[in-house]
Amino acid sequence: MNKTALVVRRIISKQGMVASTEVDIKSNLLRDVLLEIWNGVEGLQLNKTPPMINPELLFHSLPSLTKRLAAEDAKDVPDKALIHDLGCALEFINEDFGRAMASLASLSEHDEITFDLVWALFPPHTIAFTKDNMLKEAQAMRFLSGSYEKRQDGTSYYSMKLQMISHDGQELGWGDSSLEINGFEGAKKVHHLSCFPLSVHPEEDTTRAQLIQRGRNYVQLLETSCKEYNGTAITEDRKIVIRGNYKTVRFYARGRIMLDPVTFRQQNTYSDLLSPYVSVPAKAESLTENELLLCSHCMLGFSFAQKKWGVFAISKVSDVHWNASAFDKLVMDLKKRDLVHSLVKSHRNDGAQFDDIVQGKGKGLVGLLSGSPGVGKTLTAEVVSEVTQRPLYMVSAGELGTRVDEVDERLEMVLEITRRWGCLLLIDEADVFLQKRDGLDLKRNSLVSIFLRRLEYFQGILIMTTNRKGSIDNAFESRIHFKLHYDDLDETSRAAVWTNCLDSGPPQMAKPNFSEEDIKGLAKLKLNGRQIKNAAACAFSIAMEDGKPLTIEGIRMILDIVVEDVQEGN
Repeated sequence: MNKTALVVRRIISKQGMVASTEVDIKSNLLRDVLLEIWNGVEGLQLNKTPPMINPELLFHSLPSLTKRLAAEDAKDVPDKALIHDLGCALEFINEDFGRAMASLASLSEHDEITFDLVWALFPPHTIAFTKDNMLKEAQAMRFLSGSYEKRQDGTSYYSMKLQMISHDGQELGWGDSSLEINGFEGAKKVHHLSCFPLSVHPEEDTTRAQLIQRGRNYVQLLETSCKEYNGTAITEDRKIVIRGNYKTVRFYARGRIMLDPVTFRQQNTYSDLLSPYVSVPAKAESLTENELLLCSHCMLGFSFAQKKWGVFAISKVSDVHWNASAFDKLVMDLKKRDLVHSLVKSHRNDGAQFDDIVQGKGKGLVGLLSGSPGVGKTLTAEVVSEVTQRPLYMVSAGELGTRVDEVDERLEMVLEITRRWGCLLLIDEADVFLQKRDGLDLKRNSLVSIFLRRLEYFQGILIMTTNRKGSIDNAFESRIHFKLHYDDLDETSRAAVWTNCLDSGPPQMAKPNFSEEDIKGLAKLKLNGRQIKNAAACAFSIAMEDGKPLTIEGIRMILDIVVEDVQEGN
């Protein structure tokens, strides 16, 4: 019988204090039992020569070792050597951690813990729960290891290494994460820690079920998904660099988003938002409930309204409700309306029925809308987006930049992701790209040439707007599939716009009861569609704040304030 089951070494500091403890496992029988207990746990040193174990890990082995000893002792022919070695291990644990166990027993009666005993809450592979992230979302993670550390300012913290299931834009799988529990005085409720075992959560069963369902949602959203979003998201401020990394900032996102980790990585190769990076791949279809529990609370994507790449909380994502009747609200000639609808509805991302002689050319659908501001050009694109159920990516020419190389790079990005996502792309005020070239302005000529070249191989749907109908470069004529000019709104059209805006008020407010004469009176004012929409929105906001229904007097008050020369228009 090998009487030496384990060897304990105390590492003494310069001050003569015990700095750390190391335990060598001399018994092969004990080593095998410990390997069985911690099967699948990474970072074990039990297969080294000599086999070693962290004293805290040996402490966490106490329940399993006790159970194993009882089972062996109950056998008709017990293994005396194993019983001896297990007894030695238990003796070490009880002697070395006797005080800690007594304190833990007392603290557990009140569901409390002290900072020096936080480590005891987390055996390897404990399911840890936290909301310590920028989105303040619930997240379950698998605990791997921890250690007490000190910052430069002298404050202490417990550093934790954990794992979760996430998609880093390349693959789905296990990624490493880290958390810190700041030092604190006295005792503290365990579930008040910034991170604690899910098993002590006051609503463990409900929380577990919610996290598993969210994991299912996460897996489903891995397929490129257009969704609605309303809440806080995260992006990078690339104007600010902190310790070599772009500053991570929150922003409020509302409206349509596209969840697509793969395209995010293609467009943001070196972004810190890609972390945690996957170290062990996993298959989405084979995830168990215990693994779905550990799926990330957020996903990489793009906000169309804010035009920002970012990280979006799964809990704030909802299905898109497309407005199939949006065309009914568009004040426009019926023949023109039906033409646009039919052209866009029939177009497919894989190319039209007819192809160009050169492969990859001529597969896009390009439209040009011209007219004064506020006559419905942008609204037409928004309506087409709704009825064809394609997300609208709207960008102004100014957002694409002014330098030739900058415009080329951004235009390539915009055209590619709109093609990939099947978007309807709207380039507002595209005059700079459409103007006739001459021999004087070389920069403008270059911009037009770049746009023409990109347009030639574009395979998506593009609608451009311009305020100047007659200054289009001849080369665009053959590349534009349909052109629509919008006349200024007449009195009949303005009445229809007023009616639509007043019928589309906040859902919590009663529909305004305006007479036909009221609408006719409003229509006499020479306003464009955007001015009418803004006036109606302001009037609704004031009425809602006052808790009163919207009246014609409320509309007139707004018009007197925000619209110049209203009296003259009357």
